[in-house]
Formats: sequence, structure tokens, C-alpha cells
Amino acid sequence: RSNASLDNKALPGIANTTQEQLQELSKALEAQSITGQGTLNSTTASGAPLKVESLDKTLKLITFKESNIVLWKKIPKLPAYNTVEEYNQLSSYGTERGGFILEGELPNEEDSTYVRRSQLVKYLGVTKSVTHPMTLVNTMIGNVIDREVKNGTLWILRKLDRALTNADSTIVPEEFNGLYAQHQQNDAFPTFNDYMNSEVVVDLRGASLTEASIEDAAEGIVENFGVGTELFAPPKVLSGFVKNFYGNKFIMPNTEQTAAGLMGQRVEGFDSQFGRINLNWDIFQNKANSKTTATAATSANAPAAPVAAGAGVAPVAPTVANGKWAASDAGTYYYAVCAINRFGESALTCVKTNALITVAAGGAAELQFTAGNGANAATGYTIYRSNKAATSVAAATFYPLFTISASQLANGYDGSAAGLVSDLNRFMPNTNQAFLIDNSEEVHAFRQLAPLMKMDLAIISPAYRFMVLHYGTPLLFAPKKMVRFINVG
Repeated sequence: RSNASLDNKALPGIANTTQEQLQELSKALEAQSITGQGTLNSTTASGAPLKVESLDKTLKLITFKESNIVLWKKIPKLPAYNTVEEYNQLSSYGTERGGFILEGELPNEEDSTYVRRSQLVKYLGVTKSVTHPMTLVNTMIGNVIDREVKNGTLWILRKLDRALTNADSTIVPEEFNGLYAQHQQNDAFPTFNDYMNSEVVVDLRGASLTEASIEDAAEGIVENFGVGTELFAPPKVLSGFVKNFYGNKFIMPNTEQTAAGLMGQRVEGFDSQFGRINLNWDIFQNKANSKTTATAATSANAPAAPVAAGAGVAPVAPTVANGKWAASDAGTYYYAVCAINRFGESALTCVKTNALITVAAGGAAELQFTAGNGANAATGYTIYRSNKAATSVAAATFYPLFTISASQLANGYDGSAAGLVSDLNRFMPNTNQAFLIDNSEEVHAFRQLAPLMKMDLAIISPAYRFMVLHYGTPLLFAPKKMVRFINVG
């Protein structure tokens, strides 16, 4: 029988609805844990399609900031006017001899020594692209092109800051020579061994940086007529330096710091006998990353991995000249090598597959490998050594030791015959480097042919493309007014 009062109503037991349908219709709307695109075309998302997305209006940086770039900011900047930057050195006023004369006598003549040197300007650049539609939509970062210009600038600054110390044109010809390369390639040292044993290299052999080692470096610069003013180091090096004071620190009672419960110490400078030295930490001076045999090449255009050849690796008897293998260092290791060029690094090649090499105290390891076959040739090689007594090649962590050029491999490196490379343990795995310098324009500077700039490219599609570029080279005018710390633990 018809009942008009029940029209358009859902009641249990009536033909137009069921008990389950009634429960579904009366269920409360739920926010759920999805939003936006996740609810598209969904009929079961309850109240989620009604939610307004909540996105923080600030872009969160999880990479480096401009404040992390330290050495680049502190190195003196000078203009360059040519692609070949030259400078003259007055290396001597004359021979240190005689001088006293008789009354009325003509003094002996002494000639000053002048040397002209040069460095080539090199070029850094990156291309960025933003599509036209991307410039039209609303974003939480404002102008997208401006953001990408800033991102490209920071990319260049990171490369510059790292290259200031580590770049070497003998290994990658497209790079300029960084401070370490110019420091080493110095006529004052006839051989590599002379350089490594000189007063301008302080070898800590895995120990932390100490007050004594900084004092020794400061004294070395003074002996060469300079004054060390700035020390640049990776964060870990300065952290290790500060820890030297923890066990000897006196806590003064009744001070504001003690009352606040503030412990620890921050060391911003060091007073040597010869003046104040500022301590600067620069994250881009960190040692290169360790690798495993599973680590892939860093670029599709990187050279092919090297090929182990001949004996691969052979231990050298403990009578090798200039060896640095101490009794504590002697043991069994795996060795590996990667090829490098301007595009990046290849994968690792274990120089003698699955074979641990025993190196005795006072000895060395001699490596043998050849270039791989690939479209892009290798211009250099980085030698890696595993942690001591690694259980297998696959489980080993490989640490970079040193990098050589293709010509150094061909001619033999550090006392080896042609095609061979000796590891005399001059550079130890898992250690850092740092340097102390007289930070003035008389000692070093960066010559800029063109400072950082943005150059627009032709529009050939609905996208804005531009380059961020920089042209320049560092110059180390007085290499002996810089001291390099190696093997800092």
C-alpha cells in the first residue's frame, strides 16, 4: 500500500534500501591519509577529495649552502687579461757569499735571479633549462629561472672550491692547476721525494692535527720569509684538533658558561710564536669518497675501467728506497684502480682479482694495469687500497691513495719501471689533507678572466636555456710560503 509520507526516505526493511546501504549512507566523512592526486577519480576516498593541500612555503635545502664554501671566499681575487696568465718571481738577490771588502775596493758583482712563470685560464660551466609552461604556473619558490640561476651558481662554486686544492692539469688537461699541484711542481724540489721530505710538507702519518704540527708549519713559512695567517682544513681535521684539548681542559667554577651547563670548546684561532692563525673548516676539502667494486662509473662518458695486466700486484722486498711502510702498516691488502677523464671516473678494477697482497715493513707494492678500451680515453688513474685484512674483494672498502697521469703510468711512477706504479705508502688510506698559507696577494690569488656570469642561449623550443660560466685560474706565486699537511687522521 502506498504511503506518501515515506517518499524520498531510506528506512530499513523498505524496498528502496537495505540495512547495509543505510549504514554506508550514514557513515561519517573521513579525512584519511591521502590528498591531491591520490584521490583523482576515486569514489571510495570519503572526505579526502575535499581537503586543501598543506605545503610549506619555504624550500628546504638538504644540500650545501653558500656559507659552506670557504676557501673560494677567502682567496684573493685579481683580474686576468689573457688566457695565459704570467707572473715574474724574484727568486734570489744573489749568492750568499762574501760581502766584506777592503777600503776603496770594488765589491764583487752579484746577479739577481728572475723567473717567469705562467698558468692557463680554464673554463667552468653548466647549462640550465626551464620550460615555458613552468614559468607560468604558481610555485612556492617564486621565479623559477632565478632559482635555477642560483642553483647553477652554487654548482659552479662547489666545483671551484674543491678544484682550488685538488685540480691538476697533468691528470685532467681541462682543469687548472690547484694549489697542491702548483705547490708540488716547484723548481726548488728536483724530485718528488725531495718535495715530500721538505719543510713545506708535514706528514702526520695518521695522527690528528696538533699544536706542535701547526707550530712546525708556521716556523717553516717563517724560514721562507713569510708568515702563516690562515689554515684551511676539512671539518674532521679541526674536530680532531679540538679533541686534543678535552682531556686537559680546566673548568672554571662560578662562570656564566658553567652555570648554564655549557661544555665543549670551539677553537677559532691559534697563536703561534709568529702570529695569530685563523682556523677555517671547508667541507669541500674532505677526502674523496671510498668505494667498493660495486660502485658504478660517475658518468656515461667516463673512460672504460682499466684492465689488470701481468702480475697485477707484486710485493716489493723490504729494501725499497724512500719507502714509508712502517711495522704497524704492514699487512695484507687488496688494490684497485679507476680511470678518470674530464667527465668522471670509471668503475673500479681490482688490480689482482681476489688476491690479498702482503706488504712488509720497509717494502712497497708494485701495481700493473693498462687502459681499458672505450670511446673516451683515460687521462689519469686513481689508486685505491682496501682496509687491512679485508675478508673478500666484494666486502672490502677501497680508499683513494693518490692520482697519477697517463704519462706517469707509461713512464713508471715513484721509482717503478715503465708501465708500473709503486705504492710506497706515502699517502695513507682514510686520511685527510690541510694547508697553512700566508693568505695575501703576494703569495696566492685567483685570476678571473670573467667572474661568474649567466649567458642566455637561443630559444629553439618552448624552454629558456642558459649557461652559468666562470673563467679563471689560481696562481701560487710563492710556493714556499704555504705548508701542506698530509695523512691527517
